[in-house]
Amino acid sequence: MPNLIRDRICCDLSDAGPTVSDTVEVLSGVFRILACVVVVGGVTKVAFPAGFAATLRSLGLPSGTLPARLIGSLEVGVGAAALVIAGRTGALLLAVTYACFTAVVVAASRAGAESCGCFGAVDAPPGWVHITVNAASTVVALAAIAIPPAGLLDALEPLGSAAAPYLALLALGTWLVVVVDTTGARLAEETAAVNRLGAVFRANNISGVGTPPPGRHAARPQRSRI
Repeated sequence: MPNLIRDRICCDLSDAGPTVSDTVEVLSGVFRILACVVVVGGVTKVAFPAGFAATLRSLGLPSGTLPARLIGSLEVGVGAAALVIAGRTGALLLAVTYACFTAVVVAASRAGAESCGCFGAVDAPPGWVHITVNAASTVVALAAIAIPPAGLLDALEPLGSAAAPYLALLALGTWLVVVVDTTGARLAEETAAVNRLGAVFRANNISGVGTPPPGRHAARPQRSRI
């Protein structure tokens, strides 16, 4: 009887909601997506270094094609290590990388850079969207240090035929993050610009712009005399 009660309780707990292992799997999946984003950013910097070189120049750092491509190559190596090797070492490397991304974006935003150059030739204006994504990514990578994920190959091995859909989900997640960092950042910047323009327009209307100068009055209609 006690065994039956214990089994019943365990069954009820397992059906109650997500388990710790589910949380770990979700964290590992997000971690791998963020590692893929770093690889994509590095590859685009190597292929199209002009954008990131301009960002380095605006920050007063050594700029040019060579430094931009060297940093891009470093990003590819870090992202690949975090993806394939993973563990605490990979999580630490990814956390440091995203913390550096956050600092660069903040500095580029303050310097008035038109684009952070994170994804090569794709325009990605530095702003709150980039800062939020990079800061959140840093937190995820730090959490992965406490709960180190397995390497990608080790994670795919037990999946069998489900490995292909899993890789497709990783690719989709990577694409979504890149879209948020590029298109989302541009939309946020354009929306902010429109709001600023609207505020200036409203302020001008309130201050009396468009009213006749003092001493000039609109002609009053004359009454017809009978």
